[in-house]
Amino acid sequence: MSKILAVDDESDILFTLKAVAEVANFQIETTNRGLKALDYLTKKNYDLLMVDYHMPDINGLQLVRQVRQINTEIPILVLTVDESLDLAEKFLQAGANDFANKPIRTADLISRIKLHLNYNDQLYPALQKVEDLNIPKGMSDNTLKIVYQFLTEINKPHTIQEISAGTKLAYQTVHRYLNFLEENNIIKLQMDYGKVGRPIHKYILK
Repeated sequence: MSKILAVDDESDILFTLKAVAEVANFQIETTNRGLKALDYLTKKNYDLLMVDYHMPDINGLQLVRQVRQINTEIPILVLTVDESLDLAEKFLQAGANDFANKPIRTADLISRIKLHLNYNDQLYPALQKVEDLNIPKGMSDNTLKIVYQFLTEINKPHTIQEISAGTKLAYQTVHRYLNFLEENNIIKLQMDYGKVGRPIHKYILK
């Protein structure tokens, strides 16, 4: 059974997470303190960490940074009501893997958790082109492969929203990994001007 650690300062959120874990047959431990979560992570092994941003001792961003100093592999899912791309980028640079919005939607959260728990090279075969990339600190090799694998399975340009829906990764996560793949000439950006309005950005493999 997969073991999850969740940290949030809201008791009702922790209660909801426990209920979700029971439905999905996950084992979960919870705390409302970031430093307590950090202590747990130094003493026990977990398969996934869920963090909130606002906490009474250290905030979620500080927690993610400290976690990555002791554990570079554990998937980190950020629970957030903040739609700010700037904050999301800071979380991703710190080492977070993905985001789940509050209020929590059970089906969506379970899907995101399973995506990161069930990742393996058989489900998402890594092609040499991706394996050879120099992935910067704060980015996940597994998450990159999820995005890249989806792009290999489609044969027409897709928007960030469509790729987000197809991969079950958050918009902010997909946006950063697409930018990285574009910078490395793995994918290309196409502008769809349509009939009226602003052009729509779409992405496809080169």
